[in-house]
Amino acid sequence: MMSTMTFKKLFLLWLALSQAVLAADSTTNVPTVAISRDATNMVIQFKGTLQSAEAVTGPWLDVVDASTPFSPVSAWGSRFYRARTPDGVFVTNEVVEFSVSGPLQEHFELAFAGLPDGIFPPVRLKPYFDGTLVLGGFTVPVSLRVRGNSSLQECPFPKLKFKVSKIDRAVTPFAEAREVKLGTHCAEGGRGTIGRLRDQIATFREALAYEAMGELGFISPRVRRAHVEYRDTTSTNLTPMAGWAISRDALILDDVEVVGERLGGRALDDEEVAALTNANFNAQLITDLRFLHALLGNWDYTLSLDGRGLWNTEVIELAGGALVPVAGDFDLASWVTGEVRVGAPPEYRPDLPELERRAHYELDQIRQQAGATRYAAARDRFTAKRSAVETLVSGAVIDEPGRSNCLHHVSAFYEAAAAVLR
Repeated sequence: MMSTMTFKKLFLLWLALSQAVLAADSTTNVPTVAISRDATNMVIQFKGTLQSAEAVTGPWLDVVDASTPFSPVSAWGSRFYRARTPDGVFVTNEVVEFSVSGPLQEHFELAFAGLPDGIFPPVRLKPYFDGTLVLGGFTVPVSLRVRGNSSLQECPFPKLKFKVSKIDRAVTPFAEAREVKLGTHCAEGGRGTIGRLRDQIATFREALAYEAMGELGFISPRVRRAHVEYRDTTSTNLTPMAGWAISRDALILDDVEVVGERLGGRALDDEEVAALTNANFNAQLITDLRFLHALLGNWDYTLSLDGRGLWNTEVIELAGGALVPVAGDFDLASWVTGEVRVGAPPEYRPDLPELERRAHYELDQIRQQAGATRYAAARDRFTAKRSAVETLVSGAVIDEPGRSNCLHHVSAFYEAAAAVLR
């Protein structure tokens, strides 16, 4: 027969558990903690990280190695329990590790990834397909698709994008990251015919380019370095190349739709961007963005005041209706590739080393086209951030040759920016 003391302990335990915090996602109304009783045991079903405390005011501590369903040990006595929503995937800049699985090879081949256009360019299909992402203790269904334009001609392992549905991302690290771009390693070494560095070291270098853009105060996506295990689930009946698994460095970043929503606006889709004829972009911002591309040694872009012919430039419509250009896709920039594409006439400053000559030429062109006043304002904006950019590069997670290359870009750019206006 159960003693009074034992019954009292069980009652107190049940009472404490029944008062646990029942957190719920506001959009799905799915509780993250649910309490039930199995014979004489209490059972806690939860999503997120289970925490416990002796008092409702805390301190709250993680329950080590807890997995759902969880049965607390009666010897612990009466306690309160709650589930903590995991930190968002972009909350830190530490390298994040996760795995992605799905019929990747099938969709690489549908997009003819790694095949140059040639005389008769292939029709590159890039539909969404189902996959699974595993990060820590979370297994998340995702919709994946191949992305990229010119990169598809030289990257047999193409860039990707994935979406997570509202119900599937609740109480996961992707709760605030519903649509994410995944920058991959492209290939297993060497350089593509267009100029990409086809190596995993390029991914962390490009992540640093986005970080520099953010440091300089431009609208930019959240970005994080990653190490990804890819598992192909394509049927071998479709292609003999199926069934592989590899792990490589990568980067993840917000899709522009998420960036737009965060600013209280919306991102224009591809068709809307292509149809722009009178965007009326801020002229100083256009000059400043051209400075950014000059710093990065990026030539794979097009900017215009009216929005015509934009390339590798997204557009966000703010709440008041103003249109704002957003730079992106820096995988062909010499900041990433380490190879300078000058573009200057042979007679222009032949006395300068290659990188310095390019920086002088591009900034000289900006000064002539934007005028001395806008040039000076852009130069002042960048000069005020020089120390911060140098500190960012010096402390970044990146290969050492890549760091040296980026620091060289910084010094060459700032020396040119000061000299051109004289």
